[in-house]
Amino acid sequence: MKHKYGVHYAAWGNEWDVDIKERIRLAAEAGFDDLEVTPPDYVPAMDIEKMKDLKKCAGDYGVEMSWCIGFPKEYDMASEDPSVRRKGIEYTKHMLEAIHMLDGKILSGILYSSWPYDFGNLPDKERTWELALASVRECVKTAEDYGIVYAIEMVNRFEQFVLNSVEEGLRFIGQVDSPNCLLLLDMFHMGIEETSTPDAIRKAGKSLAHLHVCQNNREIPAPCDNVPWQAVGQAVEDIGYGGRIVMEPFVIKGGPVGRDVNIWRNLMADVSQEHISQELKKGLQYIQSIFG
Repeated sequence: MKHKYGVHYAAWGNEWDVDIKERIRLAAEAGFDDLEVTPPDYVPAMDIEKMKDLKKCAGDYGVEMSWCIGFPKEYDMASEDPSVRRKGIEYTKHMLEAIHMLDGKILSGILYSSWPYDFGNLPDKERTWELALASVRECVKTAEDYGIVYAIEMVNRFEQFVLNSVEEGLRFIGQVDSPNCLLLLDMFHMGIEETSTPDAIRKAGKSLAHLHVCQNNREIPAPCDNVPWQAVGQAVEDIGYGGRIVMEPFVIKGGPVGRDVNIWRNLMADVSQEHISQELKKGLQYIQSIFG
C-alpha cells in the first residue's frame, strides 16, 4: 500500500520556534511528501496573511502539512482548574479552525492534557481521565465540523501519565465516541510501554490514523537489533493502514527540544543541517523499503 511519508520539522535542530518555510524546503529537498509541524503562534492566533504565506510555500514545494502538538500546562485540558481547561478547549478550537483554513486534515499529539507533564503534584488518574474526556468530547465536535482527524497520542510513563498504552488509548477514544477521534501510534513510546510493537499496531487496527517512526533511542530509522522493523511493516500491512508514516527523530541536545524530549547528548557525530538531511534521505529510503 502506497503511503505518504513525512518528517517532523524539529528533526533538523533543537528549537521549536523556527522558520517553518525553511523546514518545508528542507523536507521537499529530502524527498518527503509531508512536514509535521507544531502550529506556530500565528496559526491559533489566526494571522491570515502569515497563514496564506505558509500555505503558498507548502504548495510551491508540493509538501503537505500535518499538525502535532503537546499542550503547555496553561492549556491543560485535564487540569483541575476549570479556567485552564476552558483556555485549552478554546485554544484547540481556534487551532482546528486555522488548520482547516490551511487545508489540514489531521491534528495529532497529546490532545487531552499537558506535555511534558509536571509530576510534582500528581493528581488522581481516573479523575484526570474524566476531565480530559469531557474536554476532548467538546473539542472533537469542532474537528468533526471541519473534517479533521483528532488523533490521540499515547506517550511513555516518563512524559505523561493519563494515556500510556494502546489499550488505554482505545478505551479513551471509545468513550469519546467520535469517528474523528482516532489514534497516533509512536514507535518510540510503544518501545517502552508495549511488550510487542507489532501486536500493539494490530490491536489498534482501524483506529490507527497516524504513525510516528524512529529508532528505539529516537535516532533516524535504519536497520538495528532493537527495532523489529520487518515485523512492524508486516503489522502495518496486516491492518490495511494507508495513512501517513512520519519520521520523528530528535538527535540534538540542548534547547527547548532537547529539554522537552530529554536528549542530553548528540545522537549523531555531525549534527549540521546538511548531514542530517543526508541521513534523513537514507532513513526515508529505508522506511519506504519497509512500508512500501
